[in-house]
Amino acid sequence: MTLTKSEPLLRQIKAANDGWFTRDNKRFFNDVSYRAYYGKITGKAYLARSTYAWTDMFGNKPRLHWRINNINQDTLEIEPLIDQELRDIFEAKAWLRAN
Repeated sequence: MTLTKSEPLLRQIKAANDGWFTRDNKRFFNDVSYRAYYGKITGKAYLARSTYAWTDMFGNKPRLHWRINNINQDTLEIEPLIDQELRDIFEAKAWLRAN
């Protein structure tokens, strides 16, 4: 399988997670953008988020990074984040290619 960005999948994830993608929620978590992918090896759905979330705590300068959420394959509900914080989209795509 190839790494595939999927706009239809993102629309389905948004529909299944009412409230997650609101302007207020996006502002609270300092999210910038969302992308949905199917993992290259497993074919599982993932939500990739570019975000500044929590990087400005304790006086630190905000830093853009990527986080990935698992997606429930049956309900398309957003599940917990993976443990890794990814520096940029290239590192996020490398993680997705390996999963």
